[in-house]
Amino acid sequence: MTALLDSAALDQAGDTGTTLVRLIRAEFMKIRTTSTGELFLTGFIVFTAMALTINGFGIHHQLDPQQGLAGRAQALAQARAPASVAKMAASMMTSGQRICVLFALLLGVLIVTSEFANQTAAVTFVTVPRRTTVIMAKVAAAACCGALFWLVGTVLAAVATPLFLYSQHVSTSVAGWAVARSVLLNLLAFVAWGVFGLGLGAVLRSQIVAVIGAIAVYAGSFGTELVFSALYNLFRQGWMLGAPVIGPAVASEVMTTSGPAFPHAPPGWTGGIILIGYTVALVAGGIALTKRRDVI
Repeated sequence: MTALLDSAALDQAGDTGTTLVRLIRAEFMKIRTTSTGELFLTGFIVFTAMALTINGFGIHHQLDPQQGLAGRAQALAQARAPASVAKMAASMMTSGQRICVLFALLLGVLIVTSEFANQTAAVTFVTVPRRTTVIMAKVAAAACCGALFWLVGTVLAAVATPLFLYSQHVSTSVAGWAVARSVLLNLLAFVAWGVFGLGLGAVLRSQIVAVIGAIAVYAGSFGTELVFSALYNLFRQGWMLGAPVIGPAVASEVMTTSGPAFPHAPPGWTGGIILIGYTVALVAGGIALTKRRDVI
């Protein structure tokens, strides 16, 4: 993202509207006119297709269990029950969420850190001295990019899921509430992770440090399950079984999963509140630090 957010960029973004609207247009122009957005979108499509394929193989084995005759009949009846099929459809419609939100997260990081990496931040803040307005425009851009990733993934899944379920001789409506709920919460997850990355980038500012930090935070979140499992074995405190939800990535999974994301997982709304809380805190911290720091 080497395009400058200078007066020329703002002019190309349109002569009408408020400063915030023009800044948002300029942010989209930078994403659209550089290779970063295309590379991220291409990678996202590839990983989503891979996730759909892997998920499909897993669901196929659930629908065609290889067990003894008596056990297979019972497992087959359970797997093809309407509630189970709806859960499978929800899983298919959100395929790749665990890994693909990383694209929204990292793009959010780059939206803000590219200004400092390319030394264009000074021009940006001289052109628009209101730093909060600049950061909020980037927040809007990161949120929209997350929503775009969700839309592309949902369209791919909406094409593949009915065809796959038909091939398995089961049917369910992808518009049913169980499926629609997971899809809508998946949208919230993608938007939140895009803004999360933006906030993290604004706090850390260094592009390399922020990218490494984003990956470490996301991947390290899943380690909370191991940590609290070990603590539970030592102290036998029941609350420790649900405590892994404090990890942002685990909170995201708890929020979007149809049913418990892991044994003793808290309700989905708990994960949503935790993820949104982290996101708001990072954006607020990023705004505060950006207002106080030198931009060069």
